[in-house]
Amino acid sequence: MTYKEALEALEKLVEVIENPDHPLDTIQEEVKQAMQLVDYCKKCLAGTEKELMDIIDNK
Repeated sequence: MTYKEALEALEKLVEVIENPDHPLDTIQEEVKQAMQLVDYCKKCLAGTEKELMDIIDNK
């Protein structure tokens, strides 16, 4: 999964979670999935930051 795909999936989950007509009995699983996507995105961003810092430091 790419960062972009994860972000798009996260955005869709947030829309579902925020929908007041959405049944509450499924929210727990969707929040869990959303948190996993957030963690994945954070790791992607941290990796990109490290790569950029390495490039900057090597110049």
